Amino acid sequence: MKDTVYITGHKNPDTDSIVAAITYANLKNRQGDVHAIPVRLGKLNPETKFVLDYFGVKAPVIKESMILQVSDINYDKAYAIDPSIPVRTAWDIFQEGVTHSLSVVNSEGKIIGIASLSNITKAYMDVWDDRIIGRSETPIENIVDVLSAKVYNLPENPRKYDGKITVMAMNDGSEEFDGYFSEGDIVVLGNRTDYLEYLITRKVSLIILTNGSRVDDDLIAYAKENNVTILSTEYNTFMTSRLLPMTIPVSSVMSTEDLIYFSTTDTIDSVRDTMSKSRFRSYPIVDENKKLVGSISRYHLISSKMKKLILVDHNEKNQSIDDIDQAEIVEIIDHHRVANISTTSPLFFRAEPVGSTATIISEMYLESGLRPSKEIAGLLCAAIISDTLLFRSPTTTDVDRRILDRMSKFADLDVEDFANKMFKAATSLKEKSPLDIVEGDVKTFTIGGEAIRVGQVMTMNPEELEPLREEITKLMQEKIDKKGETTFVLVLTDIFNETSELLVVGDHLEDIEEEFNNKVKNGTISAPGVLSRKKQVMPRLTNAFLKTNN
Repeated sequence: MKDTVYITGHKNPDTDSIVAAITYANLKNRQGDVHAIPVRLGKLNPETKFVLDYFGVKAPVIKESMILQVSDINYDKAYAIDPSIPVRTAWDIFQEGVTHSLSVVNSEGKIIGIASLSNITKAYMDVWDDRIIGRSETPIENIVDVLSAKVYNLPENPRKYDGKITVMAMNDGSEEFDGYFSEGDIVVLGNRTDYLEYLITRKVSLIILTNGSRVDDDLIAYAKENNVTILSTEYNTFMTSRLLPMTIPVSSVMSTEDLIYFSTTDTIDSVRDTMSKSRFRSYPIVDENKKLVGSISRYHLISSKMKKLILVDHNEKNQSIDDIDQAEIVEIIDHHRVANISTTSPLFFRAEPVGSTATIISEMYLESGLRPSKEIAGLLCAAIISDTLLFRSPTTTDVDRRILDRMSKFADLDVEDFANKMFKAATSLKEKSPLDIVEGDVKTFTIGGEAIRVGQVMTMNPEELEPLREEITKLMQEKIDKKGETTFVLVLTDIFNETSELLVVGDHLEDIEEEFNNKVKNGTISAPGVLSRKKQVMPRLTNAFLKTNN
C-alpha cells in the first residue's frame, strides 16, 4: 500500500499556496509513488475562490492537525452482522479465525452491540430454560437455516413460538401426557410421526421432525388448518436438540452496555490510552456518522508512523500547521528565504529564486516527462500571475515569463484577459470586513528574536480602504497583543499604480520610517514602487529591526 503524504501551503493561504498544494499533489499521484492529498490551513481568499471556480477545481480540505489519527493507519476491515442472525452463524465466523469480535449493526450500519467469542461461549455454556426460543424472539428463518430443515408447512401468519421446548420421549399412557402440550410449544418429535396428528390437534406452534422424517399430504393439510409449522431436519434428535438453542438471534447474547469503539478522527494516543485500560482483542471503528468502517487492534498501534508532510510555498515553522513537530517533513518546495524549519531526517528541498512556487512545480512537470491537464495548467498560470502581479512585481524572473507562456498554451488561456478578471475579483474591498483584511494574506516572521506580523492587501481602488482604516488599526493592535508579537505591518498595495502604503501598529515605527525614507502621513508610510512583500518589504523591515537590536 502506498504511503499517504499531505501537501500544504502556509497559513492564511494565497493563490500560489493553494495552487501549489493542488498541482504538486496531482503530479505526485500521477508519478504513482505515494498517495498525495492536498490540504489547506485557512480560508480561501476571494482571488483563490475565483481561480478554483474558473477552472472547476475543488478546494483542498482544511487540515487542523498533524497528530496521527485512526484514519491515518491501515486498520482492518469491518466484520459486521445483523442482530437477527443466529448465534450458530456467529460461531461459524469465529471458527474461521478471521476475528474474535463481531460488531452488531442496525439497518443504518450503526453499532448497537458487540458479539465476542466469549459472549457466544458463555451463552452456550449457560443452562437455558425451555422457553429461550420464544423469549429471544427467534425468527423461524433462523431455525430453518441452522437445522438445514425442509419446510413442510409454514403458515403465512404463524403463532408465536413462545411456549416450552420439548423433546417428545414420554409414553402416551402417562397421566400427564394430555395436559403437557399447549399452544406456542415447540416439539422435537424424532421420527415418531404417529404422534403428528395428536400434536397438531393440540395446536402446538412448531413441530421439528428429525432424521429426515417425511410427512403425509393429509397431515400437512391438517397442519395448515390448525396453523402449525412443521419442519424436518436430517440431524438426529440429539443434534437437533443441541443446535436448537443456537438458533437464537445474536442480539440476545451481545454486549450492549459500556461499548468501547473509536472514531476515525480519534488520535492514536487516545486510542492507546483507552486500550491500556481494557483487554479486548479488537475494537470497532466508526465514521463521523457513527457507521461501522473497520476494526483496530493493538498490533496496529505498534506499526503506526508519523504523518508525512510536504511543505509548499513556505519553510517557516510559524507559518505552517501548529503541531508540525508531530509530522515527518519529507519535501519542501519554495521560492522564499530559507528560515527556521528543522527536520530529524534528510529530505528533498527545492528552492528557487523565482516569482512563484507554481513556476517551480511547472518546471517539475516538464522535467518529469508528464504534461499537466488543461485545468492544472490553468491553475499554475493563475498562481504565477498572482504572485508576480502579471510581471509587475520585482520578484519576477525570466523563468516565470517563460513558464507562464508555456503553461498558458497547455491551458488555452488568454493571459491578459484572465489576469484582468482575476484581479478585479480579488481586489474589491466592498465585500470584505475589517477582520477579513486583517486575517487575510498575513504571515508571521521572526527577526532578531522578535515575532512580527506582515499582511498585504491588493487593491485597484485604494480609496475603498479609508472608511475601514480605524477599525483595521484597532484589530491589528488586538492581534499582536493576543499573539505576543511586537509589530504588525499591513501593506496596502495599488497594483496598477505600482505603489504601496504601510500601515504600522506596535513597535519600530520610527525605524520603519527611516528605512523607507518617509514619515507617516495620513496614517501610513508611503512606499512608491513597492509591490512585493517578499523582495521589497521584508528585507527592509529586517534591516530596520536589526539596526535597533544591534
